[in-house]
Amino acid sequence: MIESLKNSISQDFNGISFNLENWGKVIDTSLDVSALYLKSSVDYFSSYFEGVNLSFVLYDNKMSIGIYPLIIHKSENNWFLSCDGKSLIKPLFTSSITYKAKKRLEKKVLEIIYYIARELDIKKIYTFESSPALSEWYLLWLDRASKSFITYQMAIDLRPTIENIKLSFRKSYKPLVNKAFREWEIEMCDNDIEHVFEEFRLLHIEVSGRETRVKETWDIHKEQIKNKEAFIVTVRDCGVLIGAGLFTYTKDKGYYSVGAYKRDLFDKPIGHGVQLKAIEVLQHKGCKTYHLGQKMSLLDENAPTDKELSISHFKEGFAGYVYTQTHLEIDLND
Repeated sequence: MIESLKNSISQDFNGISFNLENWGKVIDTSLDVSALYLKSSVDYFSSYFEGVNLSFVLYDNKMSIGIYPLIIHKSENNWFLSCDGKSLIKPLFTSSITYKAKKRLEKKVLEIIYYIARELDIKKIYTFESSPALSEWYLLWLDRASKSFITYQMAIDLRPTIENIKLSFRKSYKPLVNKAFREWEIEMCDNDIEHVFEEFRLLHIEVSGRETRVKETWDIHKEQIKNKEAFIVTVRDCGVLIGAGLFTYTKDKGYYSVGAYKRDLFDKPIGHGVQLKAIEVLQHKGCKTYHLGQKMSLLDENAPTDKELSISHFKEGFAGYVYTQTHLEIDLND
């Protein structure tokens, strides 16, 4: 069925290719690239949600000038369309694209989304705005939307010095960060990746009490590290791994992906040390911003759990600023 769907799209929409060999070329010549555009990220979410990768490259005059990350997955026997299991994101184009071509191709992507939704009987989709100003893509969907809402996102501007960045930390965090670096070995793992990564995976299983994800998702993370799209920060006590965090990044932005910390040391500042080291690494890699994730609020569309509120509170202590992200819900039956 999926191959038939791809063939139908290729026949009905010119300039579309499901061959992703030129994916990286578009990213290399684009600006303000989110980790959601990394091919490895699409592979990760496709695996995590046990879905299918439907991403495609956009061509104009036989030149690859855009990409669109897209997955479909099933939940309770219904198909869902997104880039990350939740929402759609706008297409990414090369920086040299003309305004006219960009507008034309965005409309084509919108038509493809409607086409897939009809074929798979998808009733509802979501999209969000990833830029401070509303994009043409977002405005294309705005008049079609049945609902709009916002979320709050936490980030750090990585352009100031480390000392100036630390000034924005929650006051109580500063001595905890210093304590972490005094008591433990905190470093970015850049060798013996196979062994260290397996230590991290097993620690995550130990802390979670069970294996929460298929191993393929971990393998994708490991490949991201090898391909310089991610790194691990480890915390050791006399050589024993007691905590670690995995961070993904592009040439522009860094992201906190997943962490694992010994349960019997939850009251210790292991995570505080991991965050500062990650900030240092991301800054060294040239990233301009570090995105810690969503600031949970009782006003959110989906009420957060106590655990989510606690994690959000911890991360907010490092955030230099909080910004709003606008979202649309589109009922495709309307």
